[in-house]
Amino acid sequence: MKKITLTIAAILGVSTIALAQDLYVSPTSYMYVQDEVVFVNDDIRLEAADSNIYLRDDAQLIQNVDIKNSDLGELSVYQEQTGGIYEYSYWCSPVGVAVDGTARGNLDFDVTNFHRPASTAINEITSAQYPTTSTIYDSTLALLSSYWIYKTINAYSYWQWEEVHSDSFVEPGYGYTMKGTPGSTPLSGNTLDFRGRPNTGTMTVPCVWSGTTAQVDYDGLQPSQVESLMGNPYPSSMDLKLLFVDPSNPVGHNRNTFLEQAIYFWEDNGVTSHYMEDYEGGYAEYIPGDLTDLNDDGSYVRATFKRFHINGNGGGTGSNNGGGVAFSTNYGPNHARRYAAIGQGFMVRNINGNAGGNVTVDNSMRVYLKQDNNAGGGDGAIFNRTASSNESNADNQTIAMSHNGLDYMDIVNNPTIVPEIRIHTTINDTYVRENLIAFRANGSETEFKPGFDGRMAQKLATDTYLMTGEDDKLSIKSIAYNADAKVPFGVVAQNNASKYSITINSLENVSDNVDVFIHDKQNDTYTDIRNGVYEVTLDAGEHNDRFDIVFKDRASEELEEIINTEEAVTSSFNVYQNNTNSMLTIKNPKAYIVKSFTMYDVTGKVIYNKQNLGNNEVYTFPTNTLSSGMYVTKVVTDQDFEISKKVMVHN
Repeated sequence: MKKITLTIAAILGVSTIALAQDLYVSPTSYMYVQDEVVFVNDDIRLEAADSNIYLRDDAQLIQNVDIKNSDLGELSVYQEQTGGIYEYSYWCSPVGVAVDGTARGNLDFDVTNFHRPASTAINEITSAQYPTTSTIYDSTLALLSSYWIYKTINAYSYWQWEEVHSDSFVEPGYGYTMKGTPGSTPLSGNTLDFRGRPNTGTMTVPCVWSGTTAQVDYDGLQPSQVESLMGNPYPSSMDLKLLFVDPSNPVGHNRNTFLEQAIYFWEDNGVTSHYMEDYEGGYAEYIPGDLTDLNDDGSYVRATFKRFHINGNGGGTGSNNGGGVAFSTNYGPNHARRYAAIGQGFMVRNINGNAGGNVTVDNSMRVYLKQDNNAGGGDGAIFNRTASSNESNADNQTIAMSHNGLDYMDIVNNPTIVPEIRIHTTINDTYVRENLIAFRANGSETEFKPGFDGRMAQKLATDTYLMTGEDDKLSIKSIAYNADAKVPFGVVAQNNASKYSITINSLENVSDNVDVFIHDKQNDTYTDIRNGVYEVTLDAGEHNDRFDIVFKDRASEELEEIINTEEAVTSSFNVYQNNTNSMLTIKNPKAYIVKSFTMYDVTGKVIYNKQNLGNNEVYTFPTNTLSSGMYVTKVVTDQDFEISKKVMVHN
């Protein structure tokens, strides 16, 4: 893998004129880049309609300073659509509609930027504009339905979604929705060729709360929150952690400080219907982790599929599309979905009660990292549910680089190890909720810590969640591990007789010595969910005080302590008969309290029956008046521990 660095150059054109651009492509010329990263320090000028740059086979473009590109030529870069004509994906275009002239700027995107490659050959550069229409619902290989293209900013209800269709535009950096075309591979016609002026530099997307209370249950928003659909606007991968922290000064949340430290990715369950009441999907969630540790990738939880639009809002119940228990793809092991591939869209939200502002992205967030969506084993940037492979060098290291001063070869190949426990609850045998406990040194059991913890994207009518307080219903909780730690586990049921089956789905970098139990405080039972399943049926209502996730079985531990204590106490006593002095002696060297002492002969006759003897270290009882024979003694402590012994008296 080489990095191509270009400065003050004309590509395949006249180079004798004085140029103000770092990269200039003259008329009737093009630059073809395969499996490489191109770095341009300043701006790019694509002078004519036939001045082009072609990025192929995961080639990417990174620019440095905030000087925008210019003129009529186009950059071409591919991304794969979903194969489901009913499935929404969230997108963000890496290009805008190019216009003639030397005026620099990022430009709006519209459907004319969609092209369809003439073939699946890697070196293909011919591509026709993809025909679009907003008058049909189902896309085909020959015609793309733009009916489903929407955008939304500052949204507090469903009614803030704005139609784009074929006759409107999407601003640079803004995200949009679109449904897929038939098939699931490039051979099926799923490749979109984005062609236009490449975006670069600073872009802003509003995420402003106007004071309107969020619609109840809409996307899980808190009352004083809004959300905006944006995405990766560059023809390169993007480090989402840097939305929140300045890479040159990683001291905490010092970028876009009004944003909630979480990013939400829409996942669609692919129902075979365009009717809103049939939609099934949900939001997966990324949190950035410790912002002072750039090797901490963050944490990620999968989406729980649900009916999307119930009773006029975004609430509803979980669903499975009639095909068994449904769940979205696990990209947690793939850097927790920290790196967004070209074209990936996502939701951001303001901090509840904060007025919000303009979300700013810039070139320092750009990184070269090839796309790799292999769930559970990928090591690259993620786009929706399409798949491609990443690249390693001779030392089997993933290739990653940026110009922002960070050592991405170290960050990507040597991430901070964060042990994670993924708890899966199957609810009413229909859908699954994933809750994640991460072990981070600066995590907290008792308070919500932004970046370390993640609030639920959408709480369903019947659901489970982790807690720090009554108002903090979390899908991700970071704690500093110790065996005595506990995390409250909340459960809500819409109806009586709701069933929950709780177990550990996976443990990532968790020691074999760490036990995980669910403590049912009502019944005082501990169930090992690392090696088994806890099942419970609950009536309607919230059950926020009944369950904890704990790391030791206190009932067994207390029993063991009692056993160990009893043995220690009883073994310390020494009861013996001294026939020379005709005296029975009890030695109590640790001065335990003696509740009673009894002595019997073989017929059961009581010889001594002494009560409340205190905690003397030695007790003596004369035996000179007793007949010779066997006697039984019993000492009882204040803990009701018994020490019994037979003694032989000779008189």
